[in-house]
Amino acid sequence: MSPAYPNLGGYFNGYAEPIMFSAPKAQRSRRKSAPGLDHIKHRRTRSGCYTCRSRRVKCDETHPVCERCRKGNRECVYPEPTPPKGSVKDSSAHSQQESPTSSRGDDDDDENGQDGFLTPIMDEDEEETESAAMQSSIPTIPLPSSASATSLSFNHGPIDSGKGPDGDVHFYLNYYRDNITHYHYSVVNDSDKFFQEILTGLVFQDEGLLYAVVGFAAYHHTLQNPIGEIKDFLHFYNRSVTLLLGFLKRKERHTDLTLLTILQLATIEEYLGDWVNLMGHQKAALEVLTELYTPQTIMQNPVGRMILTWYTRFDVFTGIMGSSETMLPQEWFTAYVDYYETRAAENPTELSYKIEGCSGRLRMISMEMSLLFGRGARQKVTEEEYTAEHCRLYNALHEWKSSWDPALENPEFLVTDLPMDGTTGTDRVFQPLTPGLLFRPPFFASTILTCEWNSIALMHGSQGATEPSSETMEKLRKHAYVVCEIIEAVETWPLSPAGSLIIMQPCLGIAALFIHQEEAYRFWIRKKFALLERMGYISPRTMRLRMAELFRDGSCLRWWLPNDEGFTPMLQSIRAFADERNATAVSTQSENLRQIRSVFSRMDIRRTTSHGQGQLSGGVNTMLLE
Repeated sequence: MSPAYPNLGGYFNGYAEPIMFSAPKAQRSRRKSAPGLDHIKHRRTRSGCYTCRSRRVKCDETHPVCERCRKGNRECVYPEPTPPKGSVKDSSAHSQQESPTSSRGDDDDDENGQDGFLTPIMDEDEEETESAAMQSSIPTIPLPSSASATSLSFNHGPIDSGKGPDGDVHFYLNYYRDNITHYHYSVVNDSDKFFQEILTGLVFQDEGLLYAVVGFAAYHHTLQNPIGEIKDFLHFYNRSVTLLLGFLKRKERHTDLTLLTILQLATIEEYLGDWVNLMGHQKAALEVLTELYTPQTIMQNPVGRMILTWYTRFDVFTGIMGSSETMLPQEWFTAYVDYYETRAAENPTELSYKIEGCSGRLRMISMEMSLLFGRGARQKVTEEEYTAEHCRLYNALHEWKSSWDPALENPEFLVTDLPMDGTTGTDRVFQPLTPGLLFRPPFFASTILTCEWNSIALMHGSQGATEPSSETMEKLRKHAYVVCEIIEAVETWPLSPAGSLIIMQPCLGIAALFIHQEEAYRFWIRKKFALLERMGYISPRTMRLRMAELFRDGSCLRWWLPNDEGFTPMLQSIRAFADERNATAVSTQSENLRQIRSVFSRMDIRRTTSHGQGQLSGGVNTMLLE
């Protein structure tokens, strides 16, 4: 286990070394040529077309269409000329001609005894063939062109699923495209199909990004694999961080690929419950983002738009949970909302623009809440100023809900029937078929936004300048119940999109503080936390400790359910690893830690003994980290 990130020569503070696991290293073996075939090495170039690069084949660099693309009837797209240094922002997002986090010496393929990066995908009319022994029974999945979504055009062939290290990469990329959605990234909507099409094309341009994405896919696959081992995904993560650190130390020019690598690694940290190292990634991402973009340029292409969505979600979440101000200025949030509201006005029948605009406005309100809570915690505002802004945000929240476009709640897409498990009526803790909550795609985003709005209303209501009255607490409890009803409905509905419960995890964490504390409600909450961990979203030890205090049951610290139900050996290994890593981060990043002051420390949730509930004074102090 390595210590937290060192200061990289004053470049980025708080950036952690790669996670190292003390499992025995597997021997690296070079891929052998099939019998009777001569191994042909190609010299890599940085000036070939994107299509040949993505297919890992040599490009003859004929303009405007290279010979391979001409023969294969493929779209041939060359990189734009590299802009002069110092004009990064003007070059917008697509300065990705060079792979920023690839290994040094990319120009020469395997000349120094290193394994090849990825095996080439041959043209149909080429004489070179692959040995049958190198083929896997796993079906191949073609990567569709993302030309319609981004100015960088990729026209990938199938992802080969050969055996060996490269075959693992191919397998996990296939798994990613089959199983990972934007909900796994806590992104409400992905109108540009960024995660399914654009990102899976960009990974072929950068080795560090490739291993970060593959590591994320391997993590999810390992959790579902009865014989999976923790090293199955850690070595991909380690490789990505090592490449990224090497790139940062060389202080080379940043690109979107640098930023996407950092954001993907931050997502993995979030899943492992490591909020200290997540903040290190966030700070690094902020520096790169503001170097590459302005609020005006970032909305000009799909990559920039998703980068902003991805980053601001981290910014707001860590800000609210830590009672700290967001790092990105408000003008960036405003630019996002303005862009989608303008698109929606120009295209009134386009649902995705309405969803993005609605989501952006809710995130802006959350950002303003983060600013208020952060300034209040640091006594930067008077009580009168705090109360006035708190009241304004209350009105903004309720105006957001009342001004919803009716098109976002099309009753024809309401889910009205769900499979029941035999528990009906008053026996159910929460009713999954509460009218008007669960929508089928493409309106499923409305369900997510309703859940988020209720959790944000919970957070806002609990952070008044004065202690909440009993009447206020009852209103907050109603918001908590709506959150729980939505989560119950999404879990029960068999057609819920993959990852849709992950995006609701923060909502559940807040709602858990406000529901009744009878045993049935407690057990329902515990089952949901167990389910989320089985999906890979690990609850930090400190959060489990606070829930144990809230439920007055120390067994929560080990596992949520009695008799280790659902606590598989694989999950136990990941949990132990995450706890050890978090403990290391806590002990080595005390400065970052002092900046994290949970908003829950302001709560004073009172329970009446008439319901068998004691009184919890002081709330859940420092919910995430101490």
